[in-house]
Amino acid sequence: MKRNRIDEITYIGGFIGWLIINPKQTINNRVEEANKAGWTVVNIIPGGDQNALFRLLRTIILILTLGLFTFGDGVFVIFEKDGE
Repeated sequence: MKRNRIDEITYIGGFIGWLIINPKQTINNRVEEANKAGWTVVNIIPGGDQNALFRLLRTIILILTLGLFTFGDGVFVIFEKDGE
């Protein structure tokens, strides 16, 4: 029997996220960790669908920090592993 796991990877938005975050490397690091533990990637799904309240909160934080920081979109990584 197979076991599944879902990891959420979130990014930092704003100027800080633009300078510091490399989305591809972030995903690669998480997948490497999981592979060492015996998990295999099944799918990677963009996590950009958010409700209006969350988008408003992100905009307010971006304005308050003068464009330096906000919560960014992320991805959901679905892993699979043979049951033990």
